[in-house]
Amino acid sequence: MEDKTDQITIYTDGGCDMNPGGTGGWAYKLIDGDRITEKSGRAENTTNNRMELTAAIRALESLGEPATVELITDSQYLARGMTEWMAGWIRRNWALKDGSPVKNLDLWKKLYDQNRKHKITWTWVRGHADDPHNRRVDQMVQKAMKGEVVAGKSEVQTSVSAIPEVKLLKSRGKPTAVAITLKSHGAAVVDAPATLKVEATHLQKLIEDLITALRKIEES
Repeated sequence: MEDKTDQITIYTDGGCDMNPGGTGGWAYKLIDGDRITEKSGRAENTTNNRMELTAAIRALESLGEPATVELITDSQYLARGMTEWMAGWIRRNWALKDGSPVKNLDLWKKLYDQNRKHKITWTWVRGHADDPHNRRVDQMVQKAMKGEVVAGKSEVQTSVSAIPEVKLLKSRGKPTAVAITLKSHGAAVVDAPATLKVEATHLQKLIEDLITALRKIEES
């Protein structure tokens, strides 16, 4: 089968309430064009690392046919395992440099198979930073550990036309910055994190307003 032409973005996370041996949770958020799919799960007597790997496996297995994917994780264990360590493990017949077996081998082999099937970019991001998708999967993991799992929610991300408005912000009576407000067009409601589409006619006015605001700031 041929790869899908559009890139799919996946955010994954996993955790455990007591590491090792506690109750764990895993979650992923899959963004395929305008469709978003979320899923989470729970496991007993597990570890943080196993949950991180499981989240990635479950997300990739859900794709079915080969695809171009960016998988984003805050787990260095997962990201470095796939981009730095795995080649050496395979050369040594799935062993570490000291000859001991690779931990969580059952899961790493599944990831190896998925990595061969799909064209995957493995991206690490700092956990609990300013990334709403990363925060979302972390929330899903925390709820999954408490028994609140998402069975496979899928929805279409709406795209609405928005009218940008530029307002000068002043400090001590002088304009110093601008605030750009995106207001709904007609009866539509602008609701972040929905994708906001600015039509060409509105975009031209936005540029003109920004230029005007910049001139006033420079002249003040």
